[in-house]
Amino acid sequence: MTIFHLRQAYHDSLSNMRGWLLDGSVSGRLTVLDRLSIIDAWQQEMVEYFTKNGYCFACNKRLDRCACPHDAPEAPTL
Repeated sequence: MTIFHLRQAYHDSLSNMRGWLLDGSVSGRLTVLDRLSIIDAWQQEMVEYFTKNGYCFACNKRLDRCACPHDAPEAPTL
């Protein structure tokens, strides 16, 4: 998948999220915290989607060309 396909999928998904969150009949009972939690989860899914397809979500470069600081997975503590 190219970055252009990923960006199109991102924009389509963003448009769907906006429509859903602005539709009072669907999300009218959600609190601000609920909305923020949904947006945060959606953004994390986008990060994972980009990563799965070999691109950095932040800079849109291939992962092997990305210079963005990425958090290393933490070792479990005992």
